[in-house]
Amino acid sequence: MMQEAFIIAKQVSVKHQQQLVLNALGFTMHRGEHWLLTGEAGSGKTTLAKVFAGQCFYTGALTIAFDNTTGSTHALYVPQWHHFTNHAGIKDFYYQQRYNSCDAEDAYTVLEDIQKSFPTASEAAIHILLEQFGIGHRIHSVLLLLSSGEQKKLQLAKAILTAPQLLILDNPYIGLDVASRRRLNDILATLAQEKGTQLVIISDAVEIPSCVTHVAVLAQQQLTVTPKAQFTPVSFSKNTFVFDEALLGDALYAAPANTHFSQAVHMENINISYGDKKILDQVNWTIRKGERWLLQGHNGAGKTTLLSLVTGDHPQAYANPLSLFDKRRGTGESIWDIKKKIGFVSPELHWYFDATTSCMDVLLSGFYDTTGLYRAATEEQKQQANAWLQYLQLQPIAGKLLSHVSVGQQRLLLLARAFIKNPPLLVLDEPFQGVDEQHAQAFIALIDKWMQHPERTLVYVTHRNDQMPACIEHVFKLEQGKHQVLPVTHLHKTTA
Repeated sequence: MMQEAFIIAKQVSVKHQQQLVLNALGFTMHRGEHWLLTGEAGSGKTTLAKVFAGQCFYTGALTIAFDNTTGSTHALYVPQWHHFTNHAGIKDFYYQQRYNSCDAEDAYTVLEDIQKSFPTASEAAIHILLEQFGIGHRIHSVLLLLSSGEQKKLQLAKAILTAPQLLILDNPYIGLDVASRRRLNDILATLAQEKGTQLVIISDAVEIPSCVTHVAVLAQQQLTVTPKAQFTPVSFSKNTFVFDEALLGDALYAAPANTHFSQAVHMENINISYGDKKILDQVNWTIRKGERWLLQGHNGAGKTTLLSLVTGDHPQAYANPLSLFDKRRGTGESIWDIKKKIGFVSPELHWYFDATTSCMDVLLSGFYDTTGLYRAATEEQKQQANAWLQYLQLQPIAGKLLSHVSVGQQRLLLLARAFIKNPPLLVLDEPFQGVDEQHAQAFIALIDKWMQHPERTLVYVTHRNDQMPACIEHVFKLEQGKHQVLPVTHLHKTTA
């Protein structure tokens, strides 16, 4: 029996900034199929997703057999990040805003945000849905105070409420802990089997969801679709991808500057609260120079808040016994004195980074710890930035705006930005969100080589065992605001 076609594409092409992104794609997606769409950074996955959702101009022909009799939404594209506005309709939040309660109060609560989009949904029904995602307890929380993982869950809950005929999810698993990824897989399976929603999921092919029937790989502007049972992960590129370490010159092994300290971080009985909610409860943590730590914890455990103390961004640091680089906070050292010793990347930094910055200037901003480049760089700094662009094989996008390149390429640039000034402390919070598996593994190898220098210190956050550097030697776990120090052998059993 012939399967009914759901999507038929003929000669579909897309150009962006005069560059061909998709080239004469032809394929058929049958009704009842659910695709995992994968490919390396910049291959056009998000572009194709937006074509499906009617959000991107293309040439050629695309036919989708929607049922026009049900009144349900045809197609919904869910981007990687949850975008929201405050009560005044303003969406331009700044990086440290979530830590300033007077500013955070102007944002909607989770309940208000959902009811704004779904005014007929009852609070009871919304609470039941949020419980499915493990964030029912956050229903009255202000959006700005949600962790990146909790923001992702809210974004996905709203997508489920929309109940579209075609649901396109752009990297829905990024930032989710192990339990949350399993929970999402169960929800998507139910959506596909019981609700009849057709799914296209952009993700890597490491963990293929049970609901997926086919894997679609975008490479060299072409799409290859394979039944899941027959799919074997292979390199997406014609040439094997490797980073050429020689391009970094002496940077890989050079001693970092500003290493005149014995303890990068020393916390004693740290307590942080937002209103009635206690985020950190009597936390003690000492990070000595040269140590390599994994910071672990479920979504909403307080990891981001803890890291904001380390990076100097949280104002409650002054009300707690906290020392950074052997100096007690509040004894005269400025935030810029702290930041010059730290290389940092996180989902939040990515969200709030000035997207009108050129890719070259993203790297150069790492010398000044700003979310954009606001001063002239030296020739030596430009040479270092060029070396990193060559190392990442991203020279062709050097002059493009950050907003005009793929999310994976953006994250690679921000990762290199964290390294570029050779800081004594690296804080890498979910560094590979949106980065394809090939680039992620190559960069993890760089981290392990980078950390061979005894005066380099690392704090690393991930929810995935397969993205763990081998150099990790200590584990600091947060749960319900409380902390534990665990042996590295713990990593072989679970990842939160």
